[in-house]
Amino acid sequence: MGDGTFTTNEIAGAIDFVRALDAARGGLLACPVSRLQVRFRLGYRRACALAGRLEELDVWEIVVTPSGMRGARLK
Repeated sequence: MGDGTFTTNEIAGAIDFVRALDAARGGLLACPVSRLQVRFRLGYRRACALAGRLEELDVWEIVVTPSGMRGARLK
């Protein structure tokens, strides 16, 4: 699979993971790409591609806080 190609199961697993984090924390999720890397054992580029795919699917919105931290606002 290429950098931006994910199976339906991979996408569903990522969505379930993000929703579980939202239920546990609520609000802004810090370091979303790093969380995907660790949970799914992905390299940085592939985790970025998955984060972008989740944004396209309207699961979350990647934001930068005023302090410069990257986060994800869950939808």
